Amino acid sequence: MTRRTVIPVVFAVGAMLGIASPAAAQEESATTTLTRADVSVTMNDGADDVLRATYELGEPTTEATPVTLLLLPRDNAEITELTAVSGLTELGPTNGIRADATLPAGTSEYTVEQRVRRADGEHGLPLAIPDIATARTANVNIEITLPPGMRLTGDSLPSYNSGTSDDDRTVLHHRGHSLPSVLVAEYGNTSRASIGFWSSTVGLVLVTVVIIAWAYHSFRKERVRR
Repeated sequence: MTRRTVIPVVFAVGAMLGIASPAAAQEESATTTLTRADVSVTMNDGADDVLRATYELGEPTTEATPVTLLLLPRDNAEITELTAVSGLTELGPTNGIRADATLPAGTSEYTVEQRVRRADGEHGLPLAIPDIATARTANVNIEITLPPGMRLTGDSLPSYNSGTSDDDRTVLHHRGHSLPSVLVAEYGNTSRASIGFWSSTVGLVLVTVVIIAWAYHSFRKERVRR
């Protein structure tokens, strides 16, 4: 083989390897994504709040896979307990802003429960989220139950629709596609009774003003006729 023939062959083989290598590396480094998250929160005054989150993967794991839960530090809100309910093993203690665990082979969803202790006046809760990419079309459902007698009166993150549970506790609902690391629901003791009272009072005042204005106008018209 002449020198002129060897050089093109070498370049051709190198080009084939160059094309194949990135594809193989991309296939090896491909990771699963989160396609669904269901988060349930019960906020309690004078006791720890309870957060339970179930995460669904796009594809089941093919082998034991390490996963990290990320925790965003927040003043006046401390995670006192982090527990693997199902689908996770070897969940280690919280180390700063992370906690390491393992997804066994064949895992398609897993559930984590955490307890948070808030200081008085604090309405934000850090959510332990997995260090796994969330699909753009993921279904993220968040439900927050406020303490008895409380209503949403201030800031909230993300945005919520408000409803009522069977035991007359306010329940906030959120549907979206992104997973927040902090949940905020600023509540107060504005009761339905007080709202109804003020609504009735304002309505009665407006009716009274209208009647007085109508009577005064009629009286003036009568005087003009005379």
